[in-house]
Amino acid sequence: MVPASVLASWMSARSIAAAAIVGRARALTPTLVTAAHGTVPGNRRGEIRRSVYLGCRVRRITNRGLVGDRSLDLSPQGMFLLSDENLEPGAQLLVSFQATDLPIWFDTQATVARLIAGRRLGDDGRGFGLRFRSLPAVSRIILRGHLRKAPRAAPQRWPAPMPNRREPDYAQLVRDIAEGRA
Repeated sequence: MVPASVLASWMSARSIAAAAIVGRARALTPTLVTAAHGTVPGNRRGEIRRSVYLGCRVRRITNRGLVGDRSLDLSPQGMFLLSDENLEPGAQLLVSFQATDLPIWFDTQATVARLIAGRRLGDDGRGFGLRFRSLPAVSRIILRGHLRKAPRAAPQRWPAPMPNRREPDYAQLVRDIAEGRA
């Protein structure tokens, strides 16, 4: 039988040696930031878009002309507006909409973040992605709570192709099977 004091000193020596090994191994393992070449890309979309067909009023700041009155999806940070107007990215707009069952109007300034020409498969038409600029924090919280009930908006783009992936050569595959290589 090993005395308790000897056992305790032996266990502490093993844990110190194990910690040194783990420390050296950890130094060999890159962190996420190092593996990403020093920068981790941020999430460009801060909120989840929800599929909400919504009536709204979107007007230009300069001449108060109506730009659009139908929205397809909404988040506390922005919306997608159906419109045939010709606007440039960065254009300033005034947005008013009523998204909840309560009689609360959300009024904010927005900028055009992206243009959708409506030519791709799956596009619902021409429109603009708007980013809200001056929606108060309380309004964002109310809107976020209400939008949890709505379904997520479906992605509009096809997944990006894998960069180094080639399509299989079926003729070569059949030859390989016939010759016993596959």
